[in-house]
Amino acid sequence: MSVIINNKQFQAEYLSKPEEFAKGMMGRDNLDGCMVFRMGKGHHSFWMKNCKIPLDIVFVLNNRISRIHQNCPIPEPHQMTLPRYTGLGDHVIEFPGGTASDWKVGDRVNMYLGTPMNPVRP
Repeated sequence: MSVIINNKQFQAEYLSKPEEFAKGMMGRDNLDGCMVFRMGKGHHSFWMKNCKIPLDIVFVLNNRISRIHQNCPIPEPHQMTLPRYTGLGDHVIEFPGGTASDWKVGDRVNMYLGTPMNPVRP
């Protein structure tokens, strides 16, 4: 899968099942590209339990950025209460922290299950 924002293309892992959502970035040391969560349209809440790298969490509604949480910090190992990152969207995309520093609400997000030359929309 490919994601394109502001003329920059990212290879993406595409998650569409609740069991995939629950695991997300847990225990992973890196993220090459991004991780796309296909959600039903609505308000969603993400947290970073057992996440090992800072993330930018981008909420997307109708192929536009609706909310950006930048450089969400790695939780302390024994932290009892984790911050929640919320927004309205039909997709949520996680990027390595700092990736979304030049983006803004309203920017267009193109997602392709195929390639931009042979697109299949999710």
